[in-house]
Amino acid sequence: MSIAVPAPRRVRASDWVTPIWIILVIVIIGAALISPRFLTPNNLAAVLQQGVITGIVALGMTVVLIGGQFDLSTGAIVMMAAVMSLLIGPFGEFGIAAAILLPILAGGAIGVANGLAVYRAGANSIVATIGMQFLIIGAVLAFVSGQHVRADTIGETFTALASGRLFGVPFPVFIFAALVAVISILMSQTVFGRHVYAIGGDVEAARRAGIPVWRIGVATYAMSGALAALSGVLIASLVGHLDPTAIGGYEFPALTAVVLGGTSLTGGIGRPADTAAAILVIAVITNVMTILNYQYPVQLLVQGLVLTGAVAFYSWQRAGK
Repeated sequence: MSIAVPAPRRVRASDWVTPIWIILVIVIIGAALISPRFLTPNNLAAVLQQGVITGIVALGMTVVLIGGQFDLSTGAIVMMAAVMSLLIGPFGEFGIAAAILLPILAGGAIGVANGLAVYRAGANSIVATIGMQFLIIGAVLAFVSGQHVRADTIGETFTALASGRLFGVPFPVFIFAALVAVISILMSQTVFGRHVYAIGGDVEAARRAGIPVWRIGVATYAMSGALAALSGVLIASLVGHLDPTAIGGYEFPALTAVVLGGTSLTGGIGRPADTAAAILVIAVITNVMTILNYQYPVQLLVQGLVLTGAVAFYSWQRAGK
């Protein structure tokens, strides 16, 4: 039996210059006018690095949300991967490889469990992934007895993963850019991507068309879990020691970026590149507020306003079509 694959639609100018890119340009110009410090090379590098951890989480969340589901376990996966990476002991070739790969594989496995719960067992994605979040946090804190986690010895190669620079640009920025490019191609140029959009647009129609809904759905969750774990590995590489209770909460800033980038909360609409632009918008706004010495509660208030405004704007825009 042949599988029907939705044909790619005609590319329009609005597909390339979406509202979030215009907002990004406006925000950058505004930031430069507000503070002369904004355009200094060190500060621009800081802006780019600031959005990477949340940005990688947001990319995975974008794919899941395009498929019409939510993944709110990502913050806990970030924490788990960071702790796991340091406990493995990132020293020596084998230790560094294990400290990078094993947490990512564990994150992907948790994603598979989430996907099976949602797509095979029929669980509500919000409830299922929040439940997984509590399960992971409880297990990690019980394992480390709520104590700080520190690696006795950390290899320079592992440290360079997050703190290294190429042409003055933090290495994680290149990782993020590469992920944006690869996932954008995956979602726009492959059968897998078109299937994800079809499932998010109308899951029952996708099933009738012969699309393997549960396999595609589980794959989106596996991708989200693996990317969240990669963010945790980068945190471990950057700080070298951490308080597990202070790591996490990345799911809501990531969700803010995903929605701000135009991904529909009901599925079927969204682009990874637009999520990346939204991450930069949030990073620029946060950076300017830091320069102006605004306190963290004010930054949370602004983030909430941005999320609410984005939901309202895209709801109005789509209602008018």
